[in-house]
Amino acid sequence: MKKKITALFLLALMTAFIFSGCSNSGSNNTTSSQTTTSQSASAVNNVDHPDIKPISGQKQFVIGFSNFGVGNSWRVQMEAEFKSEADKLKAAGVISDYYMTDSNGDIAKQIADMNDLITKKCDAIIITAASPTALSPVCEQAEAAGIKVVSFDNAVSTDKITAKVNIDDNQFGATGAQWLADKLNGKGNIVVLNGISGTDVNNNRWNGAKSVLDKYPDIKILGDANADWDYAKGKAAVENFLSAYPTIDGVYSQGGAMTQAALDAFIAAGRPLVPMAGEANNGLLKEWKANASKGFDSIAPCEPTYLSAYALDVAVQALQGQSVQLNTVATLPVIDSNNLDQYIRTDLPDSFWNFTWLSADQIAQLYSK
Repeated sequence: MKKKITALFLLALMTAFIFSGCSNSGSNNTTSSQTTTSQSASAVNNVDHPDIKPISGQKQFVIGFSNFGVGNSWRVQMEAEFKSEADKLKAAGVISDYYMTDSNGDIAKQIADMNDLITKKCDAIIITAASPTALSPVCEQAEAAGIKVVSFDNAVSTDKITAKVNIDDNQFGATGAQWLADKLNGKGNIVVLNGISGTDVNNNRWNGAKSVLDKYPDIKILGDANADWDYAKGKAAVENFLSAYPTIDGVYSQGGAMTQAALDAFIAAGRPLVPMAGEANNGLLKEWKANASKGFDSIAPCEPTYLSAYALDVAVQALQGQSVQLNTVATLPVIDSNNLDQYIRTDLPDSFWNFTWLSADQIAQLYSK
């Protein structure tokens, strides 16, 4: 889902060897390189990591990965997490090959990509969907063809698939909203930064936040904007809010790079810093620490980038005959002022996402340029 950092998107294009892709245009390539996957000190949350082992006499599986895009740093790191886990399982003899597709946000192309993966007779397909409804029929077609389908991040709406792997986005939204309400003692004027309109993640996070904010009639929402989890859009939206409203007591943000953008906008405008809910990307954590002495505070739940790898593991478990839950809920990690120092990575850029299964070497390679 999200968090557009243009520089890292360019990095993704420059380091195309990290990612393999296939499409209906005929440029389909399978990934063959193997990557070291030892856990690093930065892999601070491994509680969701299943132990996948080959089963004697069982065939090796072919996996498809349908991604709707890598247009921001979260999605670039997320795709690298999938490739790392797939390479590990390939080296272990659990899978024989895998295909990766990227529709660049084009719903029609992602449907075509899914059909292509079905034609390739993948044993399982992992999908993060550009549209929860538009991609549901082709996911159902894949399941009907005997292919295990596991949706994660921006999940499809149909339940006629093998599994959906996600954090609880309602909990994510409620966590930030409750923290903000407590900080404001239940009253004040706030502005709201939401994600990409219509996506499953955006809808669920806002539903969770709204369920909390509705309990506080003295908290007034002055304005809201869908800033797509993006820094530039988030900053522009907050600049408009600051011009329109002389008093803003707090910011509810769905996260991505939007909270860092909001903080920068307040600083540039010379406005007093107010509590802002956010998400655990490295840029926010560093600026949070730098401005804590000026009264700034935040809370940062996080959707881990390793969800793609976790979804792959769930698919393999299902292929190996293990029982999996339709709704598999990953741990929601949360950073607050009490544990902030444990998670800041001053040696890495703002675009890094801390909750990862990538090794130190993989992180260094991904963020080396």
